[in-house]
Amino acid sequence: MSTSPDHSARFGSHPQSDRPNIDQKKKLAKELVKAVKRLDGGQAARFTWNHPKFHGKGGHDVVREGVSLADAQHVIARESGFESWPKMTTYLDTLHAEPDGPVAIFEDAVRAIIRGDVSTLTQLLAAHKDLATMRSPRHHRAYLPHYIAANGVENEHQIVPPNAVEVARALFAAGCDAVVDATADFYGGGGGSTPLVALVTSTHPHEAGVQSQLVRAFCDAGANPNGIDDDGLPIMSAIGFRYPAAAKALAECGARIDNLPTAAGVGDVELVRRFLDPKAGMVSRACTFPNPGQMKFAESTASHPEVTLQQALVFACMGGHLDVAKLLVAHGVNVNGRPRGGIPAIHEAAYQGHLEIIEYLLDQGADPTIRDDKWESTAIGWADGGKQPEVIAFLFEQERVDILDAVELKRYDTVEKLLASDPALANAPDGKGGALRFAAFHGDLKLGEMLLAAGADVKLKNENGHTALNYAEKSGHTAMIELLRSKLES
Repeated sequence: MSTSPDHSARFGSHPQSDRPNIDQKKKLAKELVKAVKRLDGGQAARFTWNHPKFHGKGGHDVVREGVSLADAQHVIARESGFESWPKMTTYLDTLHAEPDGPVAIFEDAVRAIIRGDVSTLTQLLAAHKDLATMRSPRHHRAYLPHYIAANGVENEHQIVPPNAVEVARALFAAGCDAVVDATADFYGGGGGSTPLVALVTSTHPHEAGVQSQLVRAFCDAGANPNGIDDDGLPIMSAIGFRYPAAAKALAECGARIDNLPTAAGVGDVELVRRFLDPKAGMVSRACTFPNPGQMKFAESTASHPEVTLQQALVFACMGGHLDVAKLLVAHGVNVNGRPRGGIPAIHEAAYQGHLEIIEYLLDQGADPTIRDDKWESTAIGWADGGKQPEVIAFLFEQERVDILDAVELKRYDTVEKLLASDPALANAPDGKGGALRFAAFHGDLKLGEMLLAAGADVKLKNENGHTALNYAEKSGHTAMIELLRSKLES
């Protein structure tokens, strides 16, 4: 007789009814192939992360080269936590063949975590003592605390419930505190794969509004706020991944602040002041902030290298610390400095929604139309990525706008005004025709007509050789197809 608790009321007539199955995965793979055929760059980019054939390439390469069903199945398997489609199918077969086996029990525990089902989770942990320190059978070999971080594990389980802090404390009370600083086989393993570092680099707990509270719960359970190698990796990772509140929580839990950019990022104005004072002789230790890249800042004392000072300003603005920003600007730091990934301070402030900081930077000469080197986006683009509608509206009001932002956000009045002042912008960016292709992909007739009336060249192609008409055809926008064809024939 099975010793597993009866949780059929929550998981259907049998836990198996809620578990993944091969039909679901096959459907996802077919949908992914269709998305690439529709020239969907966002879906195509999934291959660059999960298929060796496309490593080092971009989404446009995937679209140009095309994908097979087998390629898509490989991507789905990788996103599901397996090295290949056959290994995933073997796992799914095991789930259904051994519904009360350890693999299935671990799967049920994970699903209880992402649902916030503390009762079922507690029952599972009590009935299966090894579960608290069991590794996932998937290729990342994560522990249950990694699933609260919702990072590095399979995509389908990267979900954070509203009561995640309660779930975390239930896990740690049941014995998972023994693996709170354990590593997994993702992101290179080692210190970068612990539950705490996974947590402070994950968008899901941030969006759920529980990231800082979870930092405290993890540290209360014994996670080292300075990292398992005592190298400050958690706090530098939190700042590097744009989670300043998580960084501040780490500092409150005992993480060291031993360099100028970190001090600025957590808003410690007095510490920043001491770092800037040559008489104090404060040493800003060497530091590295991931995402994008692994740019290193050398150890220094005042006066610090310009790149270190600029990064301090960028992080201060990202964290919304106006007092620190003013201190650094008064010190002579360039507001348009772009030390890491070509990202200026106003972009980071826009992403976080710090209007007061943005107004201050604009007054100091910041340029919101600069495009960063990594994502080629303006401050408006960053505000859009950060879901900051008030910032977007404010920046449009300043009338220092790139036409591509106006096109992509469908600000028709702004597009019309920009085209009236410079009709050549109809072929933005830089005469390459991306604006018209965007309108065609989304079937936006109003934008299409405005751009064509201003002289947009319907024959322009992107790096894949696709015209605006190709995008309209792939997306099935009949009226746009007719408009573009009539322009070609005229």
